[in-house]
Amino acid sequence: MKKILLIAYVLTMSSCLHAQLNVDSLSHINYQQLHGANLNDVWGYEDEFGNEYAIVGTSKGTSIVDITNPTAPVEVFWHPGTESIWRDPCVYGDHAYVTTEASDGMLIIDLSPLPQSTNLPVSVYTGPAGQTWTSAHTCFCDSQGFAYIFGANRGNGGVIILNLNADPMQPVEVGVFDNWYCHDGYVRNDTMFLGHIYDGFFSIVDVTFKANPQLLATQVTPSLFTHNIWPSTSGQYVFTTDEVSGAYIAVYDISDLNAIHEVERIQNSPGAGVIPHNTHVKGDYLVTSYYSDGIVIHDCTNPENLVKVGEFDTYNGQTTGFDGCWGVYPFFTSGTIVAADITEGLFILGPTYSKGSYLRGNVTETGTNVPLSGVEVTLFSNPQPDNTNNSGDYITGVYHTGQANVLFEKVGYAPYSTTVNLVQGQEIVLDVQLTPLPPFNVQFNVTDASTGSPIFDAKIKLVHPLIVHQGATNALGEEQLTLFYQEPYEIYTGKWGYMPYCSSQTIDPSTGVINVLLQPGYGDDFELDLGWSINSTAQTGIWERGVPNATSSGSTVQADVPWDCGSSCYVTGNDANLHPDFDDVDQGNTVLVSPPMDLTGLTNPHFNYARGYYNFYGPQLVDDTLKILVSNGSQTVLMDQVVPPLGDSMQWEYKSIALNGLLPITSTMQISVVISDEDPDINITEAAFDEFYVTNYSVNGLVALQQEIKVFPNPAHTEVTFLGSFTNEDYAMFDGMGRCVQQGVCSEETLTLSVVDLEKGLYLLYIGDSRIRFIKD
Repeated sequence: MKKILLIAYVLTMSSCLHAQLNVDSLSHINYQQLHGANLNDVWGYEDEFGNEYAIVGTSKGTSIVDITNPTAPVEVFWHPGTESIWRDPCVYGDHAYVTTEASDGMLIIDLSPLPQSTNLPVSVYTGPAGQTWTSAHTCFCDSQGFAYIFGANRGNGGVIILNLNADPMQPVEVGVFDNWYCHDGYVRNDTMFLGHIYDGFFSIVDVTFKANPQLLATQVTPSLFTHNIWPSTSGQYVFTTDEVSGAYIAVYDISDLNAIHEVERIQNSPGAGVIPHNTHVKGDYLVTSYYSDGIVIHDCTNPENLVKVGEFDTYNGQTTGFDGCWGVYPFFTSGTIVAADITEGLFILGPTYSKGSYLRGNVTETGTNVPLSGVEVTLFSNPQPDNTNNSGDYITGVYHTGQANVLFEKVGYAPYSTTVNLVQGQEIVLDVQLTPLPPFNVQFNVTDASTGSPIFDAKIKLVHPLIVHQGATNALGEEQLTLFYQEPYEIYTGKWGYMPYCSSQTIDPSTGVINVLLQPGYGDDFELDLGWSINSTAQTGIWERGVPNATSSGSTVQADVPWDCGSSCYVTGNDANLHPDFDDVDQGNTVLVSPPMDLTGLTNPHFNYARGYYNFYGPQLVDDTLKILVSNGSQTVLMDQVVPPLGDSMQWEYKSIALNGLLPITSTMQISVVISDEDPDINITEAAFDEFYVTNYSVNGLVALQQEIKVFPNPAHTEVTFLGSFTNEDYAMFDGMGRCVQQGVCSEETLTLSVVDLEKGLYLLYIGDSRIRFIKD
């Protein structure tokens, strides 16, 4: 049957605008209107008359579209199938082979009647007797008449090799490579390149003898989720994608299979978390289906210097999930590209393949001529700077001609900026030298605010936008750090048994000494490593301290507690991948344990903390309960536990738990935070923990709405101001030991208090039903 789709094309394209560079839209088919279907992958076929056809896998069947006139596509064949989000076509000669993860087997379509007839013979293949399979993830046909089936529901889901030469409608199985599950692959001559997505690496296999494939090499990829792989035209390199949020197109030199090494990686939208899907080599260009970024074209003339030179965004919006362009086919003789967008349909595109402009050079130190590694090189505001290697060499490029700025930056050196005249398709050489900044020292003296005694092994961290300095004090409470920048720093100091200290200060050679007083007590905002331990049986989602990375589903906190020092907390798994199921707790437990605390001097000790928890697809709540335990060295009891409603986004919740009545108070008290996700009920399970401190009183009911109260300056030196509606409200200020240092009644909405006579450290101000935390500097 035939359906002329010009009306659908005009209606659809009139309402959509798409970002593009060197790629024109020629036409479009809306498969929601045509078949009520989403799209999967796409391949291409050319008959002996030069007619071009797109073979389109959809959620409801297989579609063949004549795109010989790319501005007037015509669907010439439709074969319905069991609904599935995976339907993948490949072509050898005059036959198309279509795999699906529905239980339909492999569909085989005889294309030879085209264009005279659209009555195309079909058959279904499900493997040899006794070795059958009914579903597979993808397929590939090489130039020698062999089909390779990836991810079938047989064995490990590796590779099944079929001979198509005798009868293309009746394949014959001739080999198997089943070492690991295989997600996708490519074969050239007698070499097979495979992506093992769940194992996180690619393999290279010799298939000279199809009945006896021989493993040659393996190599992990950047995000350990290797989706697809394609060799360069020369065969010296391979290009890979990891199908996870924020992953890269990566390039590996495979000239020596015993020493495969990465030589380049690139993202299309750095920081946006978009997922790359399938990359293909067309001469000197990479053409990649890039989910919500559409298709992206890179100049790979030099595989070690990928340059973006084209794009067409098929999807309105940008997400971190599996939305947008699934597959792309760029190999038609005419140059036409077809791109299959999951929800938006089939795009027929006209590319203009253009070269980038290239810059290379060497960076050395002024005066010594020593090569400098790790120099960041930014050309023409490229969002992905390149870096010099150990020899000081760099190579970069952009799609731009004419004058362009290039900036060289390295920590400890003065930045250097200059202009170059870029020429399309040509490489410019620019060698530069960087001048080191004169270093200077600053000394920290850390003492006990109560006794004046020096504190040994107090942790110190200085944070500058370009560098972090860390150290620990000696027996005299002293530590000297060498700095480069005469600029503001964030200062964090702490030791277990004291309340944390933080402040900000401009430090220069005249600063000399910084004195820090730490208040005795127990508190940790987790900006420093104060000795908490982690014990785990889980395979992923282990507790780790750091700035929390958000996920696309809200399964983690977006940031640490907003009013404590710094920006770090403890979270379960903190991979930058935005997919919620990538680094959550799986197959075991993970336990966070504090160092011991001597609380025998307190009459009413309370553990105060912020916690977050997320659980989705959890069939058995008991497996996924967040438990918080308290121990006195000989006895452990459950203090707090939580199982939230399914799918609730993680939010900080604040707890103040009295220890009296739970167990005897000793000098070896500890808190443990336990979370687990046990087989077989694996689900998305995450937790977070922050702002732990001990008080001699309850703070229940006093933690609400702090984010609605503004406090400045914080840290404060002489006075501190609180903005809110405080008229006639009682207030009281407490130090880190729980001692009241000021109290009174607010006479107006804004409260300003003198802190000039207070010791440096952490303070809590209670106003009505609110609690505000600030630092005296």
